[in-house]
Amino acid sequence: MRVLGSKKKWIAATVAMAVIATFVTVALGSHTPFNFTTTPLATGNLANTVKLNSDRVKFQTKEPTDVRVARIDIAPGGYSGWHHHPGIVIITVLSGAVTFTHSDCSSKTYGPGQPDGAVFVEGGDEPAQASNEGTTPVVSYATFIAPHADPPVFRIDDHDFPGCP
Repeated sequence: MRVLGSKKKWIAATVAMAVIATFVTVALGSHTPFNFTTTPLATGNLANTVKLNSDRVKFQTKEPTDVRVARIDIAPGGYSGWHHHPGIVIITVLSGAVTFTHSDCSSKTYGPGQPDGAVFVEGGDEPAQASNEGTTPVVSYATFIAPHADPPVFRIDDHDFPGCP
């Protein structure tokens, strides 16, 4: 009888752990990248400050910065997970369409032929998410400019952000 009771407790504990693991996986699944691949192409460091004002375009850094150029591929239905970037990121969408959603749940879609154009900029501490809501793969290129860190930090995941309904 004692063995049977222990076995029932063990089965109940195992089932409870499986339920908890499933819940955690589903909860975190909305925050982690899915069919979203970033391939770094080049990473470097601007060791000195930069102050450039040319042809009505300004670019300024006040301290050393890390720079990375990367290719970002998003399969249909793929998404980045909620995240933000230190510094700024300039994204050019080569093909497909990227829907960029802000923490206030507003969104715009970028890509060749889209009304908002094929280039967008990310920056700030508010979570955001990029997704491919279309049926064709997205190919884009991003230039990250971030405060210098060792190792460089170009993305911060916002796992605590509940997301949009």
